[in-house]
Amino acid sequence: MSESPDLPPDPREAASADDDADGIREMTPFGPVPVRYRHDGWTPERQRVFIEALADSGCVDEACRAVGMSRNSAYALRRRQDAQAFRLAWDAAMDVAVARLSDAALSRAINGVPVPIFHDGEQIGEKRHYDERLTMFLLRYRDPVRYGKWLDRMDARQHHEGPVMILAYRLGRMLRAAWGAFDAAFDGRPAPDPEPELVESREEALGG
Repeated sequence: MSESPDLPPDPREAASADDDADGIREMTPFGPVPVRYRHDGWTPERQRVFIEALADSGCVDEACRAVGMSRNSAYALRRRQDAQAFRLAWDAAMDVAVARLSDAALSRAINGVPVPIFHDGEQIGEKRHYDERLTMFLLRYRDPVRYGKWLDRMDARQHHEGPVMILAYRLGRMLRAAWGAFDAAFDGRPAPDPEPELVESREEALGG
């Protein structure tokens, strides 16, 4: 948005704008860009609402509509040399929006999305579609220990009885803990401390 030609500021308007800016700085977590005050321009309050709308939607166009400003003027404000705090707040808002997008993608992977079923041009129902590629992508990047790409480079070495041996070991520990707590309660003693976990390599645990 183009600004009016430089004119000597009215001292009364300048004082009022300074007072408003000081009040906004106390309420906002970032320093708004010190633009010349215009009721239809990027006022500090409008900058704050823009950042909050951007965090909610992750869409610059939608955030601009929320404050009644153009996309070009938002990027022009971002490019200003004295707009570092505004740029950092903008980036932080996008980080929040990405987290919301991640939650939405996880919800679609778990719950699926409705797909309408039509017959003779009329909708007669719907079914749930589950995107397996989305599920594998989320597992790979949100749980890299179990599903990360690094596993593709690992040699698969495991004793054929490994899973059964681990299950038997865990069942034994569980039963010992349960009987120990039961005996202690029967004798009126406090429950014993859990058995310490043995530190062993993945190969040893799997019987490799």
